[in-house]
Amino acid sequence: MSLKKKLLIAYKNKTLIKKVKKKINPYYQGLIYKFISKSNDNIKIHSPKLIQTSDKDLDITTRIYKSYKKMKDDEPKASNLFRPSKMWQEHINKDYKILNESLQKDDLSKFSFFLSNFGNWENSLGIENNILVKKFEKNYFLKEYLINVLFGKQLKLWKYFNNEKKNISNLNLPTHGNQVGAYIDKNFVVVGSFFSEIYGSFLNNLISKKERPIVADLGAGYGKLAFYTLNKRKNFCFLDFDLPETLCLAAYFLMKTWPNKKTLLYGEEKYSIEKNNIYDLIFMPSYEITKLQENSIDLFINKNSLGEMTSDVVRNYLQYICKSTKYFLHMNHDINRNKFDDGAEGLLGHEYPIDAKKFDLIFKYPDLGNLTYFDGTLDLESDIFVYLYKKI
Repeated sequence: MSLKKKLLIAYKNKTLIKKVKKKINPYYQGLIYKFISKSNDNIKIHSPKLIQTSDKDLDITTRIYKSYKKMKDDEPKASNLFRPSKMWQEHINKDYKILNESLQKDDLSKFSFFLSNFGNWENSLGIENNILVKKFEKNYFLKEYLINVLFGKQLKLWKYFNNEKKNISNLNLPTHGNQVGAYIDKNFVVVGSFFSEIYGSFLNNLISKKERPIVADLGAGYGKLAFYTLNKRKNFCFLDFDLPETLCLAAYFLMKTWPNKKTLLYGEEKYSIEKNNIYDLIFMPSYEITKLQENSIDLFINKNSLGEMTSDVVRNYLQYICKSTKYFLHMNHDINRNKFDDGAEGLLGHEYPIDAKKFDLIFKYPDLGNLTYFDGTLDLESDIFVYLYKKI
């Protein structure tokens, strides 16, 4: 869409002035911090160059490559209810095309290069805000905005939430995948670290009495929330059900993060719930969720992906999630539903078919991460809400 057309649409929708202000504001605030207000000296932006694959990763990337190849071979056999929406399929075709190219050419080195640099990729992969950081870091004033507003104000909110008592080291995230973000007193963070750590701590407390909790996620991205949820535990089983492309990223990131954990990748063995007692990390394509059994999961998580699916697909996944889990936390669109090119629509969070006779709704509230994300002030146009359910 051309800039002229975008401006005309914004003018007709009476949002033009607001959009212009939002565009100018980072420059204005960056100027203020550069010349008037005191800048955060303890926050250093980290935007590295692309790196070559390390020979030390060869065992991991070879395993993931074989699994990815198996997933793509089996993907056409799966029901359409487990396939990505047209919107996400177009995203995969465009922004994850190097994975498809690596399969077509049987090029493990290209595949490995992508995994080594997914956190610093030139296209948005839909899992982190690295593109924004890379863009702003190159500008004199926008870099100040990054330091003092985007990272600085989120840090203040995180400290406020924790009564100024939690050490910043709790935010430290591994950089596997050549991540773009910032160092705060030598602790690495990405834009999404602050509220992921808050949610991760909460979720860890939720399963604190379990000696070896079994945690599942439908669409875990590259595993950031899983890291913040489970990093302080010695024993756990984490299952990730996702599209093949993003599943590769999570497998790489978490296998590198926890090299001593026993990992099962799709195609290495057939998945069954008995594997939950044998393996610590399990990465399966989404259609394998049908193998879950009654009350076989302690905690199931979904962050943002159900809101990107059609209503039929959401209902399909929820039947397996609700059957299998004791707790279910999700954060998704709750006001503005997604509408797809074929006329299909998504469901809003409060419309999800979760049986009130089987689950208690523990809480519902707006996701603070989205509510305050860009500049630390409340954005009442944010429509992501968090729900926590507990099986009765």
